Amino acid sequence: MSAHNDKLIIAGREFNSRLMVGTGKYADFRQMVQAIEISGAEIITVAVRRVNITDRSKESLLDHIDLKKYTLLPNTAGCYTADDAVRTCRLARELLDGHKLVKLEVLGDERTLYPDVVQTIAAAEILIREGFDVMVY
Repeated sequence: MSAHNDKLIIAGREFNSRLMVGTGKYADFRQMVQAIEISGAEIITVAVRRVNITDRSKESLLDHIDLKKYTLLPNTAGCYTADDAVRTCRLARELLDGHKLVKLEVLGDERTLYPDVVQTIAAAEILIREGFDVMVY
C-alpha cells in the first residue's frame, strides 16, 4: 500500500489526512474555518473548557463547523486533575450527543505544560472503563 493510499484509522473510523488542527488562537470564526478548510484536516481539536459549547444562545464554534465533514476531538486542555479531565470528557460527550473520542491531557506544570503522568493514567483508566476512545497527549 502506498503512502498516498494509507488511511489513518482511529476508533474504527478512517481518515485520509493525518493532520489534526485546533480551533484556538484565530482572530475570528471565519479565519478558523478558512484555516481548517485549507489544511485538509478531517479532525478538529476543541478545548472544551476554553470554548463556548454549552450556551447555545451565544455564538459557538459549533455554529461554524460542518459536523458531517469533520470529526471533533474534544480535549481536556487546562485540566490539572484526573477528576477535572473526566468531568470535562463527560460534558463533551453529553453536549456532542454521545461522542466518545477524546484527547486527554492532564497538566502537571503550568509553565512548561508538561503532563502529570499519574493523573493522566488515572483519568485514562476511568474514561476507558466508561467507554471513551482515549487519545493521550
